[in-house]
Amino acid sequence: MALSHRAALVTVGAVATTAVAAFALVIDHLPDFADVSAVEARPAPAQIETGALPRSALYPEAEPRIVEDEEEPSARLEFVPPGALEPSPGLWPSVVASETEDAQSWTTQTEAARAPATKTAAVASNPRIGSPAAVAQSRSRSLQQRLNEISPNATERIAEKFKVAKVAWPPAEIALVAIKDQRSLELYARPASGAWTFVHRYPVLAASGSAGPKLTRGDRQVPEGVYGISYLNPNSRYHVSMRVNYPNSFDRRMAAKDKRRDLGGDIMIHGKKSSAGCLAMGDAAAEELFVMAAEVGVKNIKVVIAPTDFRSAGVPALKPGQPEWLPRLYVEVASELSQFKAPPAEGTGSLLSLLGL
Repeated sequence: MALSHRAALVTVGAVATTAVAAFALVIDHLPDFADVSAVEARPAPAQIETGALPRSALYPEAEPRIVEDEEEPSARLEFVPPGALEPSPGLWPSVVASETEDAQSWTTQTEAARAPATKTAAVASNPRIGSPAAVAQSRSRSLQQRLNEISPNATERIAEKFKVAKVAWPPAEIALVAIKDQRSLELYARPASGAWTFVHRYPVLAASGSAGPKLTRGDRQVPEGVYGISYLNPNSRYHVSMRVNYPNSFDRRMAAKDKRRDLGGDIMIHGKKSSAGCLAMGDAAAEELFVMAAEVGVKNIKVVIAPTDFRSAGVPALKPGQPEWLPRLYVEVASELSQFKAPPAEGTGSLLSLLGL
């Protein structure tokens, strides 16, 4: 009995010794606490200096912006013509269309892309009228490009007119006097300090409406009053054109008084032989006026439009249905006309005027 008890104790001791030895072995092979932290801990995000990276790595690439050239308004014009208007009977003949132009479309200048040459130079430089190439070409010219095209011949004609009138070219200022019932546009010029001198009378080939001011959009009246020129359009549907700055301050004040809102606008002096609310001068005359305007500058041009020649006829009395302020307008127009000596009557003028050139 004593022997068996002793054997059991020996066995238990051996097992305990083995267990202690095994535990010690495990402890010896375990990494220390610092090593465990190094293995299990996740590295912190790297701190990167943003200035060391390109902008594209930090922010998505933005869409490119188109910055428009800040040029003079007259050198950055574009015009997409609207549909033709219905003819309106009145004082002027051959009225079939209008140069109604949206000023917002004049804010940028666009250039037509140069396509690979697939035709001869002669054919490429003279595309068929009405073809897409012709339309694109006609709407992509800058003011200077258009002047390069028309100025040489137009300047020769202008110089001849000034020579006949014994007026120095170029003048410091020009004035255009339109007389509705005579269907004429008189050209005057003067030096920096001097009086106005009559140069030439151009025939107005077409306009619309009758005597009386323009009151609202769509009335197809040519305005009456004293105006200037706002800008030149080298890409006009009507060859070339320049915009009369209607409505002026007087027009706006009278509209406010009458509670009229939409006065209309885009009154042009242009080429071709048809118009509604504008003055159609024919291409040759329009070229000359366009080149003169570019030469002297639009700020140095005065435009006077009258229903009749107040220098000889006097201011008419107010008629029923006319605005009560109309006599005041006509007095102002008559005052402006007084500084322009009336040209010779038809039949005694210069040969050029008699020929309508």
